[in-house]
Amino acid sequence: MPPRLIHWAAAAAVAVGLSSASDGSIDNITTEPYVAPEVPGLHFGETFDGGDIWSRWVNSKAAKYNGRFTVEKRKQEALVGDVGLLVPDEARHYGIAARFTPITGRKEAPFMVQYEVKLQDGLSCGGSYLKLFDSHNGADEFNDDTPYIIMFGPDRCGATDKVHFILKHKSPKTNVWEEKHFKDAPRVPADSHTHLYGLVLNPDNSFEVQIDGLVKASGNLLSSMEPPVNPAQEIDDPSDFKPAEWVDEAKIDDPSAFKPSDWDEDAPMMMDDPSASEPDGWVDDAPKKIDDPSASRPEDWDDDEDGEWEAPQIDNPACKVGCGEWKPPRISNPAYKGKWKAPKIDNPEYKGVWKPRKIANPDYFFDEAPAMLPTIDSVGIDIWTMTKGILFDNIVVSDDLEKVKAFTQATFKPRQKLEERQKPKIAKSQGFLETAKTLLSENLLAAGVTLLVLLSTTLWCCCAGSQKAPTEAEIRRLA
Repeated sequence: MPPRLIHWAAAAAVAVGLSSASDGSIDNITTEPYVAPEVPGLHFGETFDGGDIWSRWVNSKAAKYNGRFTVEKRKQEALVGDVGLLVPDEARHYGIAARFTPITGRKEAPFMVQYEVKLQDGLSCGGSYLKLFDSHNGADEFNDDTPYIIMFGPDRCGATDKVHFILKHKSPKTNVWEEKHFKDAPRVPADSHTHLYGLVLNPDNSFEVQIDGLVKASGNLLSSMEPPVNPAQEIDDPSDFKPAEWVDEAKIDDPSAFKPSDWDEDAPMMMDDPSASEPDGWVDDAPKKIDDPSASRPEDWDDDEDGEWEAPQIDNPACKVGCGEWKPPRISNPAYKGKWKAPKIDNPEYKGVWKPRKIANPDYFFDEAPAMLPTIDSVGIDIWTMTKGILFDNIVVSDDLEKVKAFTQATFKPRQKLEERQKPKIAKSQGFLETAKTLLSENLLAAGVTLLVLLSTTLWCCCAGSQKAPTEAEIRRLA
């Protein structure tokens, strides 16, 4: 087929693709009315629906929290009418919490926390994580110093880009709470779509970090946390010090070695190439630039207003080979040896790397079941962010994974499908033919009609004998 016909056919394909994209088929529905989920049996479920939100959620009274959450719809809705907890302003501290019926870790059931986050304006520097804690002093007393049990969720700023899982564990020996960080936390998704973050703690101490319902990382509380949940049985003796006579240098200069008499430390690394000579035609005393001899002072040039006239500069035609002082190229100096150094030999006095002696750790303990969480009765959000537009929704705490799955099917899954359809289908960098190919591949039902249009266009061009391409209106009539 001639090139002109190829482009006409591609135009027809685009027209068919555009037509099918607006045909109202189910694959092109990008919004649906929001329907509040009905999933009874969750230990705690927050959808931010209804007018009594602020009876459940309380802003922190601490002075540092100069930001105030609002309950708003999303900028680009998928489930129309659904609302979430919004960060409206950047460069603010936000603190808020809600209480629920206390829950603890149980041997017969897992523990799960899950919630949605939509980073509507991205996330340049800030967090969007939750804290689960025991609110001894009430939810309004929640602040950054409130002891938490679990911190979980996205955090990005500078070199940090991870979905945190931090467990705070209490030592039965010292009664000190210590943070235990998951060593292999996954990265935060780099887009502005809604994502579902889930943490599952099993009674056998295994755990999963899920994103959008898929396991992105997993581990065990006894082996995957830093520092470890259980401390070492032995520690370095703090009273032990390295003896003054201890030799820990494994190598020394060979005392029998001497610098050779012909070793020239002053010889330069580079030298002029002795085999090079000035090329024929090189002009030593000619300038590289000269006044343009063809230029002349404009008749209307005024020295008082325009300054002294100077002819423009051009390359000197006498410098075709080269002008100015000629210098030979530089080459490596074969006589260069650098500064002489004695070779190294094994040190006969070497005793090895000194280490302090070990003693029993007075704070040692072994918790074989850190998954048996202490009492948790509150969830809080304590963040500082340089990005606004962060929206939280559908927060769940439960020990029934099937109930959580049912809740996910009623909330996140419909939104995920709709947001996927809202994504731009054609990259701006695609050319005309690439655009036609993309549209055809995404509208397979239109393939038959497209083929008909291609054949009709070919016959129309051949029979008409015209070199003029069909108009867009003509192409749409063919489609």
